[in-house]
Amino acid sequence: MWIAVALVAGLALGYFLGHKRLGPPPTENATSQAPAAGELERRVRLVEEALHKSLKAQQADLASLQVVSAEPREHAGQTYPFTTLRLPQVDSRALHERLVKELAALVPSAKLTRVGPDVWDISIDGLPTHRLNLPPEAPRPETPAPKPAAKGRLAIVIDDMGEDVAVARELAVLGAPVAFSIWPDSSHRPEVIKIAKANGREILIHLPMQPKGYPKVDPGPHPLLTTMHADQIKAQVARAVKRVPGAIGINNHMGSEFSQFGAGMRAALSVMREDGLFFLDSRTSAATVGTAEARKLGVRTYQRDVFLDNIQSQAAILKQLRQAEGIAKQRGHAIAIGHPYKQTLAAIKLWLKEKDPAVHVVAISTLPPL
Repeated sequence: MWIAVALVAGLALGYFLGHKRLGPPPTENATSQAPAAGELERRVRLVEEALHKSLKAQQADLASLQVVSAEPREHAGQTYPFTTLRLPQVDSRALHERLVKELAALVPSAKLTRVGPDVWDISIDGLPTHRLNLPPEAPRPETPAPKPAAKGRLAIVIDDMGEDVAVARELAVLGAPVAFSIWPDSSHRPEVIKIAKANGREILIHLPMQPKGYPKVDPGPHPLLTTMHADQIKAQVARAVKRVPGAIGINNHMGSEFSQFGAGMRAALSVMREDGLFFLDSRTSAATVGTAEARKLGVRTYQRDVFLDNIQSQAAILKQLRQAEGIAKQRGHAIAIGHPYKQTLAAIKLWLKEKDPAVHVVAISTLPPL
């Protein structure tokens, strides 16, 4: 029989030993090419090492880690454990991001999938090996409802980042937590990412998508297209994620055509869900299905309220900032999207001095999702 996962010295995860026993059949999507004898057990151990490292990095109370069950299963003549664990209290978003990275480093064939709000599965070559049950987040103390129009929170996202390093430096020291949405193929991407991280700025991936009028209207390299199959779309999104390390979300660059393509948006959003990223719908089309499909898939999602600089004059941009400020005061929160233009930067600086002090510029991740 399999020995359940145990804590070693109150810290490390134990490893499984056991004898062969017939168990439930593998899932239909398990790979037909089974790992060599002993290889599956080795990968299971590496999965547990990745989980241990991730929990330790989050300073989780490992003594609270519980083994719910350890069920022996058999696949292709090899016996392996399917283990259900109850995790200690931890920041689930940070843990997910760290665990994805640890698994990629230690067990490239392993995949972490959200199967419910507080349930994750780990599989190796499509073979489920672990189920992770997260404790519900501690309830937040109730706060009195804010008085109407008393205050508001406004998030500002600057698209098309990664080309102008000087503007990135100015935005980084603006005195407001403006998010950087970075092109995956921008020429100064690594340097701009470094600037954002050094100054505590949130990073998004500015993902090119097919606009109306394509190819005459060019969204740039590696766009998502309506002619692509789901696997091609997923590969493009995964590529973008790798090229912008540290990103917490994705928003669309152009995409007035692709964002209306339900099947394509579902494929793209499925990768965001697996990587724990949110989706900000830039709403380049009034007929976008991005927000609706994201909510169906359980992907945390936001949508743009105001474009700041369709007209590139400081006066026009100031007018748009005041419009966004008004929405934030009325509704409690708003999202504005701008671009790294000198006029935009100058207008934001001036607006920060003039704005209603009850309206706070905040990081987008602090806003309530749709």
